[in-house]
Amino acid sequence: MIPLQPVALGLVIVALVVDGNGWDLLPDPIGWALVLLGTLALPREIHRRDAMVVAAALALVASAVIWPPGVAERVADTDESLSWALSLPQLAYLFLLADGLRRAARAAEEGSRAAWFATAETLVVGAAVLPVLVFGAGADALAGIAVLCATLALVLLVVLTLTSARAPWAGGRPRAIPGT
Repeated sequence: MIPLQPVALGLVIVALVVDGNGWDLLPDPIGWALVLLGTLALPREIHRRDAMVVAAALALVASAVIWPPGVAERVADTDESLSWALSLPQLAYLFLLADGLRRAARAAEEGSRAAWFATAETLVVGAAVLPVLVFGAGADALAGIAVLCATLALVLLVVLTLTSARAPWAGGRPRAIPGT
């Protein structure tokens, strides 16, 4: 298995919502299960790989809790900061993934790829920290920026994991050249 392929597919499932009478027909728990499977297959040398596994497992549990129709809305209606708190395992995973792959790319002397992973890290930090300012300081204007940071981080990490999937430092296998 090429570890980053199920990670990318899982993140795509998490990002997409297909409404079927209130149910998300692309359930986030399935996406997080794929992310967890791919993360377990990553090389042990990836920085904080074990923490990534824990964060993916927590994101799986949190997504299962809020997957049934109406639950996420009821949580948000009760307290928006609780919705944010339930997103923290996902944000932690995205940060750890970006950080681990940035370090691996840098060690493999792939500086431009490492820089893109650093960009994803920065976006995840923005998505995690800006809601504190929104809820704690009443800076409501930052709410949209926080959502934008989270969305861009997720999309960027999908692209980066797919384009890095075959890199040896990410546990990938280079394509065999036919006839060799």
